[in-house]
Amino acid sequence: MRTVKHPKNKENFEFYIKGLQDGNFTLKQVAFITGYSTRQLTNIKKKYAKQGAKAFENRHKGMKPKNRIPNNIKRQIVNIYKTEFLGFNFHFFVKALDEFYDLHYSYKTVYNILTKNGIVSSEKRKVKKNKPVHRPRYRRERAGELVQIDATPYQWFEWCGDTTYYALHGAIEDAEGCITGLCMTENECSYGYYDILEQTIDNHGVMLELYSDRSAIFCVNPKDKDKLSTHEQLKGIHEKRTQWQRILDELQIKQILAWSPQAKGRVERMWRTIQGRLPWYFKRYKIKTIEAANAFLKKNFIKIFNDEFAIKREKKAIWREPQKNYKELVCSKFERTTNNSGVISFQGYKFQIEAPHCAKKTIEICVYKDGIKALVDGVYRSVKLLEDLTDGIGEQMSTSLKNIIYQYMLTDAKKISA
Repeated sequence: MRTVKHPKNKENFEFYIKGLQDGNFTLKQVAFITGYSTRQLTNIKKKYAKQGAKAFENRHKGMKPKNRIPNNIKRQIVNIYKTEFLGFNFHFFVKALDEFYDLHYSYKTVYNILTKNGIVSSEKRKVKKNKPVHRPRYRRERAGELVQIDATPYQWFEWCGDTTYYALHGAIEDAEGCITGLCMTENECSYGYYDILEQTIDNHGVMLELYSDRSAIFCVNPKDKDKLSTHEQLKGIHEKRTQWQRILDELQIKQILAWSPQAKGRVERMWRTIQGRLPWYFKRYKIKTIEAANAFLKKNFIKIFNDEFAIKREKKAIWREPQKNYKELVCSKFERTTNNSGVISFQGYKFQIEAPHCAKKTIEICVYKDGIKALVDGVYRSVKLLEDLTDGIGEQMSTSLKNIIYQYMLTDAKKISA
């Protein structure tokens, strides 16, 4: 039978210890009344016999503990949080103190210091009672089985006054929880997803399955699946498919479409962690442009995240080797017919196909994340923009496509002319 422990009662304690010495009480009786064990009472009885009432005095009273944090260090921690980390969660703050400020304290210690100074964690929130719990989906057993992808808009450069929302595209491996690719663009777009797909394949390999939401990039609205053009019907197409679905088919990757954000919870939790940390790194390293952000994400941040959060699985990974020409497949393809001068119309603009004998030919325009090419008779040819890009009413070209033209086609043309 388990012994019932009573709280220690020091009232009239000296009376009972003296009664033990005089034989008026037994050890078990005093132990039951005071809550002390018989072994403790035996030791106290011996001390009382030698020292009298001094045996009950606390010798540590008034002494300062050796591990007590000096007040100036406490003020330093509070000041660092208020000036550099205000709004960031406490776990990340403790990690940063250890890594960047040479202050090595536990989470509980830092938490107590901050809360005693009236600072509330940004992660603190009320827990709703009787809240329905979403059934968890277990991790896959092998790395390479499943990758989740998504994008999130956020004010990544708010620290320098830029309150624009930029889209960060990301991919996370399901079994090990490691980020396999990150890419920032002005808006959520196909080319951001092409970039993280290439990063994943370059650094790991081809996954078996890919999990995403049901945005227009990943699938066609059910109402429009049967609305095929005459040309598509003649080609034997049974339902409309997006550029993304075509790419996955060519890479032999199975597509899984989620019905709710909770279904792909791993990538959603990844965004919560990244939003709570990445802006501070941008502030520390003075990163304020998309180009600089992408360089930092690929060279530094992915490793920082994976070192802290990724796990190792016992079973061997099953990433597949990619095709040698797989990067030629990761693009958006559009079929066009050239005129007598080898010129096509695309997104409301005129383009010259730089290839001999290209008049009146059906070709494919291939838009990659870093440029545009034309596939003519099985050979990739250069494409030249014949008009100035304009901003205004009636513009058809997407921002991401316009950026590709500005960054690669027009920039290269200026270098050649210079």
